[in-house]
Amino acid sequence: MLDFSFSNILHSNVINFAIMIALFVFIGYKLKVGQKIEDMRVSIKNKVEESDAIKEEAKKDFQKVSDSLANIEEELNAIVSKAEETAKSFEQKAREDLDRSVALIKQNIEKQIETEQNHVQGELLHNVASSSIEIAQRQIKTALDKDKQLHRKYIEDFINSIDKADV
Repeated sequence: MLDFSFSNILHSNVINFAIMIALFVFIGYKLKVGQKIEDMRVSIKNKVEESDAIKEEAKKDFQKVSDSLANIEEELNAIVSKAEETAKSFEQKAREDLDRSVALIKQNIEKQIETEQNHVQGELLHNVASSSIEIAQRQIKTALDKDKQLHRKYIEDFINSIDKADV
């Protein structure tokens, strides 16, 4: 029959526990758990050292940024003043160029006005001369139509002037 006494249960549990420990030791040995734990420990240690190095580098970078930010206002003021000087220089140059352009445009306009005046004067003189000739022609025709003797006199004067001319 089965004996459920405390000593039998304890004895059976101890044997099972020993078998389980032996099995764990065997599996650990076959799977090289100790070596893997050591490798993980070394890997973690290396990562910690690497993170410390990165942390130190970050501190140095932070210090550099902090130092550069301390002077940023002065640098910004210097940049702004330089930009203002450059803008004033460009403005002055633009004004000078504009003044030169305006003077050149005025000069060209004056020349064009003078040319137009000469052209208009020439046309007026031509029109006045044409009108004067036309008026004189009408007056001469009117005078010749009224006085036929005058017409003969002009013809004779013309013939006499041809005879006197050396050809």
